[in-house]
Amino acid sequence: MYTYRRKFFSYKVPFFSWGEGFGLEAELRERVSRSILLKVELRKFQSKTMRNLLDYLILQLLKDQSMHGYGVLSALRDRYGYYAASSVIYSLLSTFEKKKYVKSMLEARDGKSRKTYSITSKGRTILDFEEEFLNHIVKLANFKVRKRR
Repeated sequence: MYTYRRKFFSYKVPFFSWGEGFGLEAELRERVSRSILLKVELRKFQSKTMRNLLDYLILQLLKDQSMHGYGVLSALRDRYGYYAASSVIYSLLSTFEKKKYVKSMLEARDGKSRKTYSITSKGRTILDFEEEFLNHIVKLANFKVRKRR
């Protein structure tokens, strides 16, 4: 506050600066920060959901065609916008191979050998179960949302 003094009286006038103003800038700053925080929280939620669905997404990709690890990584990025670490993808593929959900074959191209993964009948069964389960969850969620309205 700035005190404005005259001969017989004095009164206080708010001191305006770029950061304070009439309170509009503070309100705008607060809205922007809330918006940014909301976007960050939504992105975290999306990332967590994608991580939880990663096994389903990988099996879904392998159902369409056989792929090598980097192909799975690229397809996740292109189709779903999820940037997974290669160590996560390769460890999941290794786990799937141990559980017999996928099988791998060494394939040689241009003097390089790559491990190509394809889904097995057991993997298809797991994928079908996960699809039914996810559809059931979505139906329950839609029913409860409609019921509240």
